[in-house]
Amino acid sequence: MSASDNPLLVDYFDGLSTRAHRVSMRIHEGMLQLTGPDLFRQVALNKVQWSERTRHGTRCAHFVDGGLVQSLDNNHWDDWLKTQQLGEPLVVRAQQSWRWTALATCVLLLVAVLGYWWGLPMAARALTPLVPASVDRELGQRTLQAMDEKWLHPSQLDEAVQARWRQKFDEATRQDHSLSPQDTGHPYPAIQLHFRHASIGPNAFALPDGSIVITDELMTLLQDREDVLLGILGHEMGHVRLRHGLRSLIQTGLLGVVSSVAFGDFSTWLAGAPALMGHLAYSRELEREADDIAIAFMRHNQIKPSVMAVFFQRLKAGRPSGEELGIAFSSHPADDERIARFMAADLGDPAAP
Repeated sequence: MSASDNPLLVDYFDGLSTRAHRVSMRIHEGMLQLTGPDLFRQVALNKVQWSERTRHGTRCAHFVDGGLVQSLDNNHWDDWLKTQQLGEPLVVRAQQSWRWTALATCVLLLVAVLGYWWGLPMAARALTPLVPASVDRELGQRTLQAMDEKWLHPSQLDEAVQARWRQKFDEATRQDHSLSPQDTGHPYPAIQLHFRHASIGPNAFALPDGSIVITDELMTLLQDREDVLLGILGHEMGHVRLRHGLRSLIQTGLLGVVSSVAFGDFSTWLAGAPALMGHLAYSRELEREADDIAIAFMRHNQIKPSVMAVFFQRLKAGRPSGEELGIAFSSHPADDERIARFMAADLGDPAAP
């Protein structure tokens, strides 16, 4: 007996009423045939949508006009499909296997991890040049305003000291030719130094609009080492020139968008972007890029990069044991790694920038 001579008893619904027609279903010359006491119908196999096999669900086959056939016995239905060589797709078989499901879960987790560590940074790097400079200005201004309202206080430094440092840094930047706007593909915002008193301790951080905030505590910590202070400002200038603030925000935003697709609305993130900017931690890759800019900046100003070791030593001596304190609330590479990098640059190591 051929496969086409092996009928299966099913219920047929025409899509117009709830009445079930008990019919025999068989396949003949590429057509699905339904035969009953008062019914005969043929449907091309490529117009039939077979339901996926589930553990408890009733098996069905749907037609484009709304009709369907329904199994009377799931086991008989599954066996009949096999005899008709209408086996299940690999995806359906995989869904029924715990081993395949476990493997798919592991692959999904791996893709998620790789996407987080490599995919998001690459996407943020590609998207940043597409964002107009006006966004940097608006974001920086709003962030500084929000931080002034919550964490920062007017500087207690003498106005003459502040003015002298603004002039000194302006002269130092004019000596630096390590990175031009043509290298980065966008014009630089004008650097503006802002001095603030804050409870965050000796710190400095850069905002996308070119604002660099320096705390009074950092000025006090390095009041006798202007060369080190210039190195720190060069590091923050690197964040500005490479648009690290915007890149990090885009990366965080992409993560929020991806999460929103899976878990819900992301309008809250958009509304809180300026506040998020204040807490944003740069990746270690971005910190290393900013260190490279600082090294070049110091070299052009006849400052040995190795002097930055003084900064890390004083920070370590002045903070409680186990407490990490870094510039701009950031996830910096370990102090020892950064010191070694600045020392290598001082010694002319060809591997250093």
